[in-house]
Parts: sequence; C-alpha cells; structure tokens
Amino acid sequence: MKFFEFGKENDRTLMIECGYLAKWYPGLMPFIDEAKKNYHVIVQAYDGFNDDEPDKVFHSIIDEAHEAADYIVDKFDGKLDILYGISLGGMVSNEILMDERVKVHTFIADGYTIMPMPTFKSEKVEKLYIKAYSSIIYSVLTKHQGMLAALLGRTKESISESLYTNVKKESIRNSVIMEIGYKYKFESFNRTDSYIFHGSAERSAARKVHKLKKDGIYFCHKMFRNTGHAELIHKNAKALIRLIDKAYNGKISS
Repeated sequence: MKFFEFGKENDRTLMIECGYLAKWYPGLMPFIDEAKKNYHVIVQAYDGFNDDEPDKVFHSIIDEAHEAADYIVDKFDGKLDILYGISLGGMVSNEILMDERVKVHTFIADGYTIMPMPTFKSEKVEKLYIKAYSSIIYSVLTKHQGMLAALLGRTKESISESLYTNVKKESIRNSVIMEIGYKYKFESFNRTDSYIFHGSAERSAARKVHKLKKDGIYFCHKMFRNTGHAELIHKNAKALIRLIDKAYNGKISS
C-alpha cells in the first residue's frame, strides 16, 4: 500500500481511510484540494486498489490498519488529529484505534455500516459461499454499477467515478474471506472523540449504530439530507471541512 500526503506545511493532520472497492484518485481530489489549505492530509491507498501498485493484492483490513498504524508512529510520533474513515474505512479506522501506540484526537466514521459477518460449520459450504459471493461482487463492480448505485442511494455517475474497476479477482476473494468470522472493534469508538455520519439514504445503517449506545459505545451521530452512502466527502468540500473543524473543536452535538 502507499500513503499520499498533501499540505505538509500545515500542523494539523487529517488521515483518510477509503471505502471498499474504492479508489482515492481522482474522486477525492476536490476535497483534498480544499482540505490541504489548512490540514496536512494523508490518504492511504489500499493494496489491490491502487493504480500506482497494480501488482499488489488486497489481503485484509487488519493488514491495512497495521501498516497505517506503523506509518502514523513513524511519521507523526503516533499522534493524529483527525481520522476520517469512509464506509469500510471506518472498520480500518477501528483497527487503527485499537493500536496502543496510536493516539487520535477526533475520529469520524462516514457511512459506517454494520453487517452480519458470516460463520460456517461446514468447510464445503464456506468454499461455495466464497466462490459465489466473490463472483457476485466482481459482476456488480464491472457490469452492474447502476444496481449498486440504486442500493446505495447514489447516482451511477458518482459511483462509477469512485469504484476501482481494475481490481484483481484475488483481492475480492480475500475481502470475502476476511469477513468470515470477523469481529467489529466497536470499543475503539470509546478511545477517542468519535462521530458517525450517515446520509438520508442510510437510515437502516443509522438505526443499527444507534443500538451500540445501549452497549456503552459512545459517539455523536449526525444525519444529512439528500445524501447517499459515503457520498458526503464527494459533495460540498468546504461545508464538510467546516463540519470536521467543528467536530475537532467539540462543537457538534447529536
């Protein structure tokens, strides 16, 4: 994986963890171009989803999180002002936050989605599931992006510019294997000042995260009108940066 940095002259750090099957370039550049005026922006490009390293293969969010934590420790003495996780990037961020070497002031999970992770008693059934689900994901990614757009409450155009279609089938297969038996690190929300953002098209996801509060997980939750899954960062960059500023300064309440 690679890390790309912008606005290095700024003191305050903002690290972005991208979503599943997503490419950071060029889709995130309008936001980055605005954010780098005041922030030292760091973007992690995952293995298997980066044209700069076309031969790399994605293995797991745990591997990506370990590399990110090492980078934060090596480059920033383990301290990060803002960690912004988009969709699956929220799960990667959870793993980063669990690393004792890393201290994050503010964590924002945009489009955080809790999905039931599969478990299997039969090895045969597990292999069939991996093969079938991997095939479905690859087909949707390469041939049926309109279907995915409708599911996520976004336009086909906005989805198409975000997806990394050069992904290897092995990366998709590994991502499916990774989910089997995976345990969410919800407790990581309590390790920092945490926020969860959802668009109006994500009401089901929002209801699920609200249930976490009954288990003692603390975060501020905000909903945004006319917004699809993980779409916030692709809309009004200046407005989102103002919101991030408010979160950092503790001026947002549920």
